[in-house]
Amino acid sequence: MSLFSRVGIRLNKINIKIILSFLIVAALVYLARPQLYYFFSGLGLVVFGEIVRIWATGHLEKNKSLTTSGPYGYVKNPMYVGSFLIMMGFIAMAMNPENAHYILTLLGIELAGFLFYYIPRKRKIEGERLREKFGATYVEFDKLVPDYIPRRLTPYRGTGSDKRWMGRVFNENNELHVGLCVVLGVLAIALKFF
Repeated sequence: MSLFSRVGIRLNKINIKIILSFLIVAALVYLARPQLYYFFSGLGLVVFGEIVRIWATGHLEKNKSLTTSGPYGYVKNPMYVGSFLIMMGFIAMAMNPENAHYILTLLGIELAGFLFYYIPRKRKIEGERLREKFGATYVEFDKLVPDYIPRRLTPYRGTGSDKRWMGRVFNENNELHVGLCVVLGVLAIALKFF
């Protein structure tokens, strides 16, 4: 048994999205000249983004049922919302007036890729798959629940919306690995204070 399999890291999960994310975070760490105000503002966004992702992954049972509980009752894509908040938090943590033009260029590249390539592609693929698998249930959910920004304070109340957060589901979704990477990124930027 290899070290990677013992700690639950699946190398087959590494794809271009993971590699690009790693390169962008590496560039942010390299460019970071943190200041306390920006660092702690960004840290707040990172923590909030990771909380959203943890909440979402404890509800998401991929390919078993249409997930409409937890944060999925407010937005269809809470994992993307959490990732976006984490991305904005890292940008803020690395920010300094001296390097702002580099950091904002990275932000522009990230946003362009996320908004104009990744999201439309994922929406089309996942929308078609979920419509095919769950039919009218998904069509209703798709119509009533916004993609990224909640429209109301009360969650969607449809099929499966009463399901609770489950640690087993959280573990199956490997969010612990994402959280570890987030913590390492925060520490790498924090070390730039010294």
